[in-house]
Amino acid sequence: MIKSIPIPVSELMSRDLVVLQPEDSLQEVEQCFRAYNIHHIPVIGESGQLRGLVTRSDFSRASHLLVHFRQDFKEVLVRDIMTQQLATTTPDTQVHHVAEVFLSNIMHAMPVVDGDTLVGIITTQDLLRYLLEERKQLTE
Repeated sequence: MIKSIPIPVSELMSRDLVVLQPEDSLQEVEQCFRAYNIHHIPVIGESGQLRGLVTRSDFSRASHLLVHFRQDFKEVLVRDIMTQQLATTTPDTQVHHVAEVFLSNIMHAMPVVDGDTLVGIITTQDLLRYLLEERKQLTE
């Protein structure tokens, strides 16, 4: 059996993030999802503090309602659809703690903060990428 090595979130998190402001429109959300092929977009205030998160699911639900009520994407703002109550983690947190939260809460992403400032995001994709890389190294 291989002993687990403690790895901090900072080693796996994404740092080069696409972010939105609460005042951005749903049209801008749609453009970000299409242009960057991502599933989670952190929402930050002017000073970089984390305000929320917009997921593809949030966007899909809002889109469905907008089409149903014939509203324009330019009229709805990010703050109207973003998730504000978020689980967050810090760069020093061990990855296995984040993985446990993902499993128990059926989450796929967690913003990484230093105080209330967004410094990254860690996703299930990051964890899977790491595991595949580790497995590849063990079999070489």
